[in-house]
Amino acid sequence: MTEEKLGFTRSLLVLGNLGLLAWIFLAFFGILLYNQIYGWAYLLLEVVVIYFILRRLGCSSCYKCKTCTSGFGRLAGAFFGKGYVKKESVERRWGLIAFVYFLLLPLPVASILFSLSGSFSFLNVLVLVCLLAIGAYSLTTWYNSSTVNIKL
Repeated sequence: MTEEKLGFTRSLLVLGNLGLLAWIFLAFFGILLYNQIYGWAYLLLEVVVIYFILRRLGCSSCYKCKTCTSGFGRLAGAFFGKGYVKKESVERRWGLIAFVYFLLLPLPVASILFSLSGSFSFLNVLVLVCLLAIGAYSLTTWYNSSTVNIKL
């Protein structure tokens, strides 16, 4: 049985995880600007779901990776990878990754838009634009001919 092992490039590993961390903090600020208690609770939820649950689920099969990244490579691959790296980083964690995308994009965007409906703030607009930009970039990694085919 010959399987291609996952090899995460240093740039994907570092930039992908920094991008994910920036995305988490942007979403956190989006909710924090609406309500501080919700913002801190949201940050705690995101850290637990992404860095404790999702990372550990991605790291359950070390024999598939060329080098041990302790799950951080699979996190970067799931949110910013392409092709085979995306497919193997996601595997059977579709539901949890969809939940994380919901927490990272629509929830904070809705919070910011609701906050903007009350009063205009340049900081809210800046966070909204940055959130939409990083979310759009991450979502474009899913639309590639060699990316994962979803079968229902």
